[in-house]
Amino acid sequence: MSYANSKNVGANHYRKGLKASINYLNRWGKGNKSIQGLIHGNVIDAMSTQMKMGQSLMYNQSMASHYAKINQGLENLKTGNQLKLMGAEGRIAGQLIGTQGEEQRKGIRETGAQQRLGYQAQGLQQRLNIGAKGAQDRLNIAATGVEQRAGIRETGAQNRLLVGAQGRQQRLNIGAQGAQDRLTVAAQGVEQRAGIRETGAQQRMGLVTAGQQERLNIKGRGVEQRLGIETAGREERKNIGKRYSEERAMRADARGAIRSLGARFFG
Repeated sequence: MSYANSKNVGANHYRKGLKASINYLNRWGKGNKSIQGLIHGNVIDAMSTQMKMGQSLMYNQSMASHYAKINQGLENLKTGNQLKLMGAEGRIAGQLIGTQGEEQRKGIRETGAQQRLGYQAQGLQQRLNIGAKGAQDRLNIAATGVEQRAGIRETGAQNRLLVGAQGRQQRLNIGAQGAQDRLTVAAQGVEQRAGIRETGAQQRMGLVTAGQQERLNIKGRGVEQRLGIETAGREERKNIGKRYSEERAMRADARGAIRSLGARFFG
């Protein structure tokens, strides 16, 4: 049995099983036909299996060889077809590359011509734009100069009007202030003399009270004067923009205010 002589795992198990069957037959099957028939049947079945395995192997080898020849023929056919296709593709690619190169050269020449035309047109437009911008700049400079000179003349005229109005108001204020100062000095002299007399009579009794009242009066006058100055400043700032149109009314109001102050002062 060739399979039993092989050196592999299956052959080892086969030899061990065959040896165990023979030992069992020698020990127990000498007078037992059933055991002898069973062992003989197993051996015959194993030999039949080996024969079938051999047939299957030969069949598989024959089919594998036949398939190998068929695959080799197919591979040769595919290789030949691929070589033919590669040759055809190479020729087509060569023709295509040549055509593409010619078209690319034509495109490059056309692109260069169009770019040169574009550069020429762009340069012409830029020069025209520069000329137009220069003309507009000169016109703008001339117009700006005219408007600036007109503005300077108008500013001078308004400043002169303002200076004249301010001078007139200052002169009126100085005259009114002088009159009021003189009246105030006279009234102060009268009141001071009366106060001196009253002070001499009341000095011992009202010295402390007079000092307290004088300080309160000084503080009150300072507060009122500061409030009056702040109010006058606010009103003066508000009325600066209206002096041109209200000059006559302001002079009349100033004279009326001076007369009213004098009347209130003298009672």
